[in-house]
Amino acid sequence: MKKRPEVVLNVFSSIDGRITTAPNHNVMEWTEHDVDGDANDLTHRLYDELNCDSLLSGSESLLVWSGDWIELKQPITVPKKSKGYIVFDGRGRMDWGQTEGLVVVTRENVEPSYIEQLESKNITYVQSGSGDHIDLSKALEMLYDRGFRRLGLSFGGSINGAFLREGLIDEVSIVLAPLAIGGRKTPTIFDCDDLSSILEATKLELLESKTLGDKGAVWLYYRIIA
Repeated sequence: MKKRPEVVLNVFSSIDGRITTAPNHNVMEWTEHDVDGDANDLTHRLYDELNCDSLLSGSESLLVWSGDWIELKQPITVPKKSKGYIVFDGRGRMDWGQTEGLVVVTRENVEPSYIEQLESKNITYVQSGSGDHIDLSKALEMLYDRGFRRLGLSFGGSINGAFLREGLIDEVSIVLAPLAIGGRKTPTIFDCDDLSSILEATKLELLESKTLGDKGAVWLYYRIIA
């Protein structure tokens, strides 16, 4: 079996597991209106404590954020140990502006024009899987070969759910903001296919739990039980 990096899901959410206010809303509005109990910034600080050497997310969140851009008065903490930002963009939808430290993961059968964009902008990329979706396991093996050892999986719910269903998450770190959001279509930590049995549920072992800061945020840290 080939080696892959460890994957640590590190996110913040409301107490009911919502990762934004409603569909197509930028979660940064929680921070902008000072209602997240500093959960956003506290989560970003945890990447270093969790020894993540790179951050990983899906393109869906970036598209939402760019479509509902929020300029914060105080910048969020930037992890110091991270040596790159890995984005899974299987459909080749991103038009990249910021390219420093960027690594793009896409499909082998993505449109040639997308690969042309990546190469013209000198963006590092890997191609994994020739079906409808990226081959996640193969992608992680390729990232391991490029020197990545411990990835901090962040947003959004679809990529988190895909990693969960394929058993590719090793640890789960969640900072609960003092908020209850609700909603019927509001994105959650894990957005994926329904289970057919409780026996298929992913089991967790609690490693640590504590309050963070003084505004009501709570940190839960688990290890996935194989």
